[in-house]
Amino acid sequence: MEKGPFSLYDFIGYFIPGALVLYLVFFWIDVDPKYFSDKFYLNNEKKNSEIPLYMITFYVIIAYCLGHFLSFFSTLTVEKYTVRFYGYPSRNLLAINEEKRTTIGMSAITRENIIKNFSLIFILPLIIFDSILYILKYKHKYLEQIFKPYRELISNKINKVFRRIGYVGNVVDISDNNYHQFLIHYNYEYTQEHSFKLMNYVAIYGFLRVITLISSTYLYYLIFYFCINYSIELSFEALIGAFIIFGKLFFFGLITFIFYLGYLKFYKRYTLENLMLVLILKKP
Repeated sequence: MEKGPFSLYDFIGYFIPGALVLYLVFFWIDVDPKYFSDKFYLNNEKKNSEIPLYMITFYVIIAYCLGHFLSFFSTLTVEKYTVRFYGYPSRNLLAINEEKRTTIGMSAITRENIIKNFSLIFILPLIIFDSILYILKYKHKYLEQIFKPYRELISNKINKVFRRIGYVGNVVDISDNNYHQFLIHYNYEYTQEHSFKLMNYVAIYGFLRVITLISSTYLYYLIFYFCINYSIELSFEALIGAFIIFGKLFFFGLITFIFYLGYLKFYKRYTLENLMLVLILKKP
């Protein structure tokens, strides 16, 4: 399949998140763009009407590069948290036993664990919100399984695929085997008519993963902003103001969690699509 120099993922997964962060920095956090250019082109009279083309190109490139960094960092935070606490969707869908939730609490504080889990501090608001819902017995649809007849058929077909490349045994039951990584390449090679649909899923869940990271990190900024701009007073008005602030933080935390649920939805749907393709794929 011929590819252009840029794909849908480049635009949705890299450029838009990078541009969003630049917008938050320049316009919401009051960082003056003049410090990033040799001319102060955003003057009070003409505002944004005469931004030079070379500066537009510059910010597009910066947004695209920043998007790459955010996408990579989201795999170290949002995806790491998902896999560690809920497992891979390829294993959940086939009801393969593995420990879903582990502990980052006080009982596991060692130097090694602190280093391993340090990146998760950037999505701590998401983790707290998710943990509250976990305590309230909220069940993620991400953990739902395929119906049993399909599970058995898909598992048997996966083993047949691996036998064709020389592996003998039940590859699905091996706990540390990421068989889905091979299936992605296998399906792409023999079912290219489905590749566009699969790439759409990748673009969407990659976008939502990065937006979840941005939203969770921005919640830190809101907390810091409210802490330095509001004083605690023992009055009825102050209590109402505090209630409104906590309401806003809760609402933004809820939005972050909704983004995360969207990421889980399309991450699972992408995996389910690959598993179903293996089931219907004829011998190449």
